[in-house]
Amino acid sequence: MTCVCVCVCVCVCVCVRYVFAWDVMEPVTYFITYATSMIFFAYYVLTKQDFIYPDVRDRQFLNFFHQRASHQKFDVRKYNQLKDELAEVECDLRRLRSAIQLRLPVNQMP
Repeated sequence: MTCVCVCVCVCVCVCVRYVFAWDVMEPVTYFITYATSMIFFAYYVLTKQDFIYPDVRDRQFLNFFHQRASHQKFDVRKYNQLKDELAEVECDLRRLRSAIQLRLPVNQMP
């Protein structure tokens, strides 16, 4: 998506500078801007989220992940459960490592 926006901007700049005059390109840039804002508005209406790149990327990844998981009969619920357990264990390890570095006794650990 970002690559497409950059390509459009470069094409408009080249057309303004070398091919056409600004009088011709002004309406073109107006319609490009209008179309872009309509695309962003349509995205907001459909998803109820602002068009922020990290959110869009995460949403696309989750859609792709769930589609591939359903095709390959992957248990997403079990995967999420294991990821939560992993995060909990990593948190416990960080807490234990900080206690070891501070040389606290076991009963005074945070």
